[in-house]
Amino acid sequence: MKIFGIKNCDKIKKTILWCAQNGRMCEFYDYRVDGIDNDLIELFKKHYSIEELINKRSTTWRTLTDKEKNALDNETIIANPTLLKRPIVEINDQFHIGFFPDHWS
Repeated sequence: MKIFGIKNCDKIKKTILWCAQNGRMCEFYDYRVDGIDNDLIELFKKHYSIEELINKRSTTWRTLTDKEKNALDNETIIANPTLLKRPIVEINDQFHIGFFPDHWS
């Protein structure tokens, strides 16, 4: 199980805690520490649309100009990794967005 996100995110903390409490081994990939690049974004986009990946309730989204929102590209996401919803969880090459442990069994 691989968890993608940012370590100070409450949903990430909740996901990691759930793994520990349920004996699930997990690897945490922190966008700020480990980086985010075109390859990772394209991997996510194979499973989800940009609309599904972007957290439009985030402060980061609200600070983007209308032009940036309408022309959202990988470069904007790389510069603003908090635009991505959290957590993104990979289990056996399947991806899940959000804290939904029932889907991880």
